[in-house]
Amino acid sequence: MVAVTMTFKVPLPAYAAYLVFIASQEDAASTLKTSLGGVVAATIAVAISLLFYIFDAGEPALRIPLLALSTFAGAFFTRTSSLGPIAFLSGYILVLTQTLADEIPFTDPLTHQLLWLWVVVAAPIAVTATMHLLFGESPVALSQQRAANLFERLARHVEDPCSEPANRLRDELIALSQLKNKALQWDKQLKVFAQEDDTLIALLLETLAISSHLSDEDPDTRRNASAAIRAAGRAFVRRRHSHAEPERPSSLDPVKPSTQATGRSLQCAVRELLDCARGVAAVVARVEPASPGTHRFLVPDALLNRGHARFAIKVMLAVLGSYATYTLLDWPGIRTAVTTCFFVSLSTFGESMHKFTLRASGALIGGLMAGLCIVFVMPLLTDIGQLCLLIAAVSAFAAWISTGSQAISYAGMQLAFAFFLGVLQDYGPNTDLTVLRDRIVGILIGNLWVTLVFASLWPVSAAQQARALRAAALKKISAMLRSSHGRSYQDFFLIQQDLSRADTMQARAAFEWRNISKNKQEPSLDAAERIATHALILLRVRDAESHGTAMTEANAQLALQIDALLDAGQAPPRMSDLPETTSSLLHQARAQLEEDLGHVTRFR
Repeated sequence: MVAVTMTFKVPLPAYAAYLVFIASQEDAASTLKTSLGGVVAATIAVAISLLFYIFDAGEPALRIPLLALSTFAGAFFTRTSSLGPIAFLSGYILVLTQTLADEIPFTDPLTHQLLWLWVVVAAPIAVTATMHLLFGESPVALSQQRAANLFERLARHVEDPCSEPANRLRDELIALSQLKNKALQWDKQLKVFAQEDDTLIALLLETLAISSHLSDEDPDTRRNASAAIRAAGRAFVRRRHSHAEPERPSSLDPVKPSTQATGRSLQCAVRELLDCARGVAAVVARVEPASPGTHRFLVPDALLNRGHARFAIKVMLAVLGSYATYTLLDWPGIRTAVTTCFFVSLSTFGESMHKFTLRASGALIGGLMAGLCIVFVMPLLTDIGQLCLLIAAVSAFAAWISTGSQAISYAGMQLAFAFFLGVLQDYGPNTDLTVLRDRIVGILIGNLWVTLVFASLWPVSAAQQARALRAAALKKISAMLRSSHGRSYQDFFLIQQDLSRADTMQARAAFEWRNISKNKQEPSLDAAERIATHALILLRVRDAESHGTAMTEANAQLALQIDALLDAGQAPPRMSDLPETTSSLLHQARAQLEEDLGHVTRFR
């Protein structure tokens, strides 16, 4: 892309190079979807900009209201509409094009620059999409490879819980579910495995959760479960590669039933996992199909939830503050402040501060690298090929960082952007550090405005969001205990999804430099995870022991205790004893869950 922009003198070469980073995704399907959405967003934004120029090209007083309207609409529909990414990119490009009128007062060159901007967006997207079609990874192959890897890693974790953190495996299993959906869209023949895959992922999550609470005094159960998980992984690979029919259950070494409730539930989960991987219809049929729903443009609470409008207002104020700053200072070089406001603004203050940290650190590192290259490397370059080698080296380093975890990936994106802004200033070797300085200052000013607005106006704490997600997970656990159907694969997956998101929000809360969350005592994340796992163990043991009727009242009492945790004014109910006919495993499973609930109640 750099070679194309330098050869044909396409405007904004730094943005064209950076759009390759934005469009590139982990698989070809995601890249094509992002690319198509980017072209649609650019087309919409350019068309609306031409309409706006009719009104504000000669009337600067109208420009600020239109900038405010564009920013508000883009931020609002990003959160509430089914075209979220397209709405975001359209709003960003629309605001960017409206600010061009400050530098280009005449309509004819302004229109030409606007049309060139569409090329700046479409050309790198087309190049990126073509490269991914030729050399990118298929979501089908990627999902199957990742699933096989997770089977093996889960088997190692069951055998040795210290091999890697359980939270990391949980997050990757949830991400695998999203990748699986892309694979189904890429290869329609895989739809026959859709329910089976949903069941497998839910069972892998259950196995992971239960094994994390298994006593070390039961090594045989761990070894047998680990061997069964590996066998399930091999069966999964065979059936997906050959689209084979369901396999006959092969004879396994007899496993002595565990005398511990956790061990027994792990054995049941692994047995179901192995049967599901082999395609046993009885197991797959237990998946609850998703309820069909009509496709809606807006989310149900788009007009009722004030949080959506408040978020859009905060983004709008940060953008207008940045625009006013560089306009009043007559310092157009720091216009990257507006871009920063769009890309840093997130729902909670902790998330915004986390992204601010990554953006600032990436900008400083990328700016330093660009400055060193301008001083020591650029004077030695004589042709485009040498420039492309320099861009390739830094791009590879930035891309390597951006493929890391969510905790650091955005720093790689920002490093690349800052480097491109410094090095790709014109169509020849650059020796001016002023432009680089201005753009780095603009990034920091944009971050400052986002921090001030989001911290002072309707602040939303990441810790508060984490508590809300934990409460949602506990409500699902309570409903699962009350349900006459008992354990549900879909429900447990959603519970783990809420807990995973809560874990992320809790980590982002560490970046909040002021306490903006309400001090409300609720179960901690570890306590919520233990309650979810022991509720699952209780339901699995109940099903294995065929004591569904005997446990109905007991489960309802446990559900009331969970409800009491969420309502500080509600007293926990008195627990009645189980009938003598129930097994010792049920007594043990119930005692584990009661102990967790009692511990949280005592320290609430």
